[in-house]
Amino acid sequence: MQIKICGIQNEHELQTAIDAGADAVGFLVGQLHRSKTFILASTASRLAQQLPPYITPVIVTHLVEAEEIEEIMTRANIYSVQLHGVANEEIFKLRDLLPAHAKIIVAEYIKNLNDLLRLEEIYPAINAIMLDCYNKEVALIGQQNENKTYNWRDAAEFVSQCPVPVIIGGGISAENVAEAVKQIMPYGIDACSRLKDKDKETETCDQQKCSNYVKNAKLAFLSENK
Repeated sequence: MQIKICGIQNEHELQTAIDAGADAVGFLVGQLHRSKTFILASTASRLAQQLPPYITPVIVTHLVEAEEIEEIMTRANIYSVQLHGVANEEIFKLRDLLPAHAKIIVAEYIKNLNDLLRLEEIYPAINAIMLDCYNKEVALIGQQNENKTYNWRDAAEFVSQCPVPVIIGGGISAENVAEAVKQIMPYGIDACSRLKDKDKETETCDQQKCSNYVKNAKLAFLSENK
């Protein structure tokens, strides 16, 4: 199982993710919705160059136009991208713009499983789905709402049917990642805001939270595959 730590902003956070044992790191570039963790494409490029072998850099963007997305990927020299709220026609256009080795991950939000049927059209153009089991839509990312609940049952059903790898995200933390892995058994797991230390003036990845998140995810996966 692949484990990603997202929202990396600087060398300190990069090293925190590396030391925690992450398989991938996410750089947020191209902001349209509320977030404190977006960086420039040039910063993402500089940080990605410092990664050791076998850790994958991923651009995470809110941009929705294929040409704009391709531009920031080229500037960052990072060819794995996670898309949010991009229309199907733009996804196909982006696939045509990118080199063959580029990976496209599309973020989707569970309201009900019937809503996800529209993904069938884009499966030939993408490499994975990042399924947000907590936020209902991209504009709600990071907002706290007492009525929010984790929709892991539908996620497990979707994983069992999806023809491409599924990565689970949305409100994932060191405390709940083991339960998410055991219930859903996804290809990968993705976390960001709940790995940050929010007691400081600027949010930054917490080493203990990141290490426990990776450890708990791996132990849960191994326990289910004995």
